[in-house]
Amino acid sequence: MSRVTPGDLGLGNARFRVRDLAREAWLSVTGHPARSLLTAIGTVLGAAAFVATLGLSATVSAQVSDSFDVRRATEVVVRAADERDTGPPATSADPTPSWQTRQARQRLVELNGVEAAGSRVLLPEQSVRRTADSAAAERKARVIGMDSGAFGVIEPHVVLGRTFDAFHDRTAAPVALLPANIADGLGITRVGVAVFVGDRAYTVIGIFDDVARHPEALLSVLIPFDTANPSTGGAVAGVERDLVIRTAPGAAQLIGSQAALALAPENPAALLAVAPPDPATLRREVEGDVAQLSLILSLVALAIGTVSIANAATAGIAARIPEIGLRRAVGARPRHIFSQLLAETTVLGALGGLIGAVGGVLITIVVSLTRGWQPIIDVPTALLASSAGALAGLLAGLLPAWRATRIQPVSALQR
Repeated sequence: MSRVTPGDLGLGNARFRVRDLAREAWLSVTGHPARSLLTAIGTVLGAAAFVATLGLSATVSAQVSDSFDVRRATEVVVRAADERDTGPPATSADPTPSWQTRQARQRLVELNGVEAAGSRVLLPEQSVRRTADSAAAERKARVIGMDSGAFGVIEPHVVLGRTFDAFHDRTAAPVALLPANIADGLGITRVGVAVFVGDRAYTVIGIFDDVARHPEALLSVLIPFDTANPSTGGAVAGVERDLVIRTAPGAAQLIGSQAALALAPENPAALLAVAPPDPATLRREVEGDVAQLSLILSLVALAIGTVSIANAATAGIAARIPEIGLRRAVGARPRHIFSQLLAETTVLGALGGLIGAVGGVLITIVVSLTRGWQPIIDVPTALLASSAGALAGLLAGLLPAWRATRIQPVSALQR
């Protein structure tokens, strides 16, 4: 018996245009919204996780970068290139090197990126007592002379009293700031009392328990810079001098290259500026690890969404066998059935990806604002999530659509 074709019956060959395909897929998806939503829920969650994890990882990476900049790249220390030579004094009556004078510091502060700067002179360890009696209980501590500008660099956390000011700088006042551990060891619980550093009395005007920079201050007695300066002709062995600088985040390397010229324009080679290394390599490694972990989690979530659509589409074929049989009976070819089911899963995946992308953006914004971060939204990532959802739907529909083409019209209509 010869095979009867639609042409033998006076009918044209069955055609399924792209417009018809899109319309059928859309009607099928929107005709059963609850079923479609349950089918696409995996893709929704996967796309949301994809956008949210990448968005939050970018936000966290920015916070990591800011933390590195703020914690590591905001301080510079300038000292004499030859530690045995602190440089020429400003005048014959003043042992202060010319690069540590107020005029030199003023030139430095005028540099763009310098937020605070101050001079220090570090004296050897001395005894600290409550009374002049050498037999009294004492603590050993180093003495650091520093001007008021240096306090803006180390930023001590004062728990009692106050720090030095310009008046103490100008008058070389015999006042001292004690770290809490030394004050506790000497039984000092209030300001205004006297302590003896070596054989000289100082009035305690403040007590601090922490510093933002230069932790050596936590084990030292702080006195005004001019008070600590050794007298002319009586230089003290072991004296060290430096100038500390606090910069804007990320400006330390630049200021480190300019500081010597600003402080000693006549001989910048005599000074050595030490800036912390730029943590760019470590920062990139941390950011890369965070992004890589987030991407892996996102891909896992999308894979789960793909399996969800595939399972739902496979289960849905059993309920649609009569419909498929009827379409085959009226002339639909296997490729038409394949194309329609594949279009339906692709539309489901695209809608799920779009909804998930919007949800991921909202999650990123809410979490970032709750944590006080600046949210970073990458629009291409959201678009990629939508496309990934469509691709997941396409891949998920391949096997169910192929199985649907194996259904014979006669057996389907008999159900």
